[in-house]
Amino acid sequence: MSTESTSLFNAGKSCIHSVHPLSKLAFVLFTGVAVYCAPGGPWPDAALLFLNVVLALVAGVAGRVWKFLWRTLLPIALFMIPIHGLLYPGNSSVLFSYQGISLYAEGLFFAATILLQLATVLTVSLIFVFTTDPADLITSLIQSGMPSSLAYVCGSPLLMLPAMRARVKTIQDAQRARGLDSEGSFLNRARSIAPLISPLILGAFAEIEQRAIALELRGFSSKGKRTSMRVVEDSFSQRFCRRLMLLICLFLLLYKTLLYHYVPY
Repeated sequence: MSTESTSLFNAGKSCIHSVHPLSKLAFVLFTGVAVYCAPGGPWPDAALLFLNVVLALVAGVAGRVWKFLWRTLLPIALFMIPIHGLLYPGNSSVLFSYQGISLYAEGLFFAATILLQLATVLTVSLIFVFTTDPADLITSLIQSGMPSSLAYVCGSPLLMLPAMRARVKTIQDAQRARGLDSEGSFLNRARSIAPLISPLILGAFAEIEQRAIALELRGFSSKGKRTSMRVVEDSFSQRFCRRLMLLICLFLLLYKTLLYHYVPY
């Protein structure tokens, strides 16, 4: 079975695809730390989001990123915007008032900032998932000196999630064939969840067992020296960039910690 059918990875020949998996992982970490720790308010977040959009376009995965992004953020926004717009503790500037209910600028700004941060982190994470072959990620982690068992634990979710999604669809189709009504009203959809959970969980355990057996047959727990047919090329410039991003993350975390402890609010 091809990698494309068993993971979220989109095969491609863009410059983003060719970047070392650990470099992309370091950029994900850098983005997450910078979004929440960098000074300058929402402007660094907006700049990073713009950069991530450009990277998605270059990699050819902008459509998939946008599809996942709006489906994830829209429900969150529908709850956050009215809640913070009405009930945020720092509210003082009324933007709109009707029948004694007021919408405040401070709450809307806070909600927009949180959504911007989530969008930035989610976008870079999706780019990483869509442009990184799980096999390359596991191989690069092992080549970096990480134990193979831990490397597999880090890379296996990229393989397991699409398989779980396909299994859910298969179970839904089978239950519909047996007469289960899983469409229509919200109540019908809620009732259809229970018959799906049991076969989904049992099937997941069975698949985990099959994967464990397959790994043991390939000598996964062997203590001897390992060789691999798959080699992920690395370079000095990428290693330097990874270390630089990790160093910046450390400085940003120290800055945020000192600011939190010593600046009065």
